[in-house]
Amino acid sequence: MEPIPFKKAPFDLIFCRNVMIYFEMETKLALVKRFYDVLRPGGYLFIGHAESIPRDSTDYEYIKPAIYRRPLK
Repeated sequence: MEPIPFKKAPFDLIFCRNVMIYFEMETKLALVKRFYDVLRPGGYLFIGHAESIPRDSTDYEYIKPAIYRRPLK
């Protein structure tokens, strides 16, 4: 995977809706890890309702279906 060239990070919100349904699990996990790295603590990741992130595979807090939060640490 190519690096994500975000110049304005960290972000408070990231919307990635109905994209990851096309990827293998390994790619999905790599992508949500990259999003985690550029989210501000307390920031939110919104994904599509047909998508999910395995809760035991990431550090995100599950808020409700399709909404995850980077914990305040």
